[in-house]
Amino acid sequence: MLFFLQMRWNHEGRVTLDELLDLQHEETAITREALDSGVCVGMWKVAGQKRVICILDLPSIDELDRVMFGLPMREYLEFEAVWPLRDFPSFAGDVARRYR
Repeated sequence: MLFFLQMRWNHEGRVTLDELLDLQHEETAITREALDSGVCVGMWKVAGQKRVICILDLPSIDELDRVMFGLPMREYLEFEAVWPLRDFPSFAGDVARRYR
């Protein structure tokens, strides 16, 4: 099951720059593992903003919560958008069958 996530870093006044970079270093290591395993389909840092976008491939919505809870930066991430994604061919098939 694919999920689109849009996250904003909310750290101002809560951690020092060194603490933030340490957390981000931990987070990038986890992200690399997730990218290598295929759990993370892709992740992008939005240029000029404190925002990250990623697409995850997980077996369930339950697993999404587990993954998000395990992130080193969880206390400093605002999840602005979390959308389950449906592949277009499956949608088109339902349309062709008129959802019958």
